[in-house]
Amino acid sequence: MIAIVTGASSGMGAEFCRALDSRGYESIWVVARRADRLEELAASMETPCKVIPADLSTVEGLDSLASELRSGRFGIGVLINCAGLGRFGTSWEVPRDDTRAMIDLNIAALTDITHLCIPFMERGSGIVEVCSASAYLPLERLNVYSATKAYVRSYCNALRKELKPLGISVLEVSPGWVGTDFIALSKSGADVPDRVFRHRVAAEDVVRTAMRDLDKGRKRSVCGAYNKLQVFMCTHLPSVASYVWGRSLR
Repeated sequence: MIAIVTGASSGMGAEFCRALDSRGYESIWVVARRADRLEELAASMETPCKVIPADLSTVEGLDSLASELRSGRFGIGVLINCAGLGRFGTSWEVPRDDTRAMIDLNIAALTDITHLCIPFMERGSGIVEVCSASAYLPLERLNVYSATKAYVRSYCNALRKELKPLGISVLEVSPGWVGTDFIALSKSGADVPDRVFRHRVAAEDVVRTAMRDLDKGRKRSVCGAYNKLQVFMCTHLPSVASYVWGRSLR
C-alpha cells in the first residue's frame, strides 16, 4: 500500500509526510511544484518516496499524476490533498490569474485527484481533504478562497456518504490560520493587519490532531480551542462571526 500527499513540499503537506513515515507504507508519493523541496523531503524520510513535480493547478500537472497512477499496480492506503492557494483582496481586485488558480487548485485539482485515486483504494483506506475554517463563513477580502473551501466542505460531506458502503473514510481537516508560508503568500502585497493571524496554530499540531482523528474514523478535524469556537460561531451565530472577522480587518 502507498500513501499520496499533494502540496508536500512545505508546511502541512511536509508535516503529513513525516507523520506517515512511521506507518509502514511501501512508498509515499510526494507531489508539488518545487522539485528541489521534494527531493530534500524524500532524502530525510525512511520510507521510500516517489517524487512527482507537478503544478496541480494546470491540466498538464494533473495529467502527469494521472499517468503515474495508471502506470502501476498498487493500492492506496491514504490520500492527503494538502495543495491549496489563497489570496487576500477585494474579490474583483485580486489578479485574474490568482483567482483562476485558486479555483483550479482548491476545487478542480482536489476533486480530480480524489476521483483518480478512489479506484485504487480498498476497505480501510482513507481520504484527507485539507479544508479550512473559512469554509464555514463567507469572508470579505478572502471571498474566493473561502468559497472554494465551502465547496470542499460540501464535497466531503457527500463523498463520505458515497464511500461508506466501500469502507473508505473521508476526513475534512479545517484549521484556522496555520504558521506556515501560506500566510505570507496569501497576503501577497495586500494590507492585512497582523491581528488577523494572532490565533495561528502550528502545522505539527494540526497534523497530529488530523492523524488521530483519521485513526478514529471521525468526519472532521479542527485543531485548537479557538478554532473550534470559531467554527461553532460560524455555524450557529454567523452574523456575529462575520462582524468579528470584519473588525479584525480594520
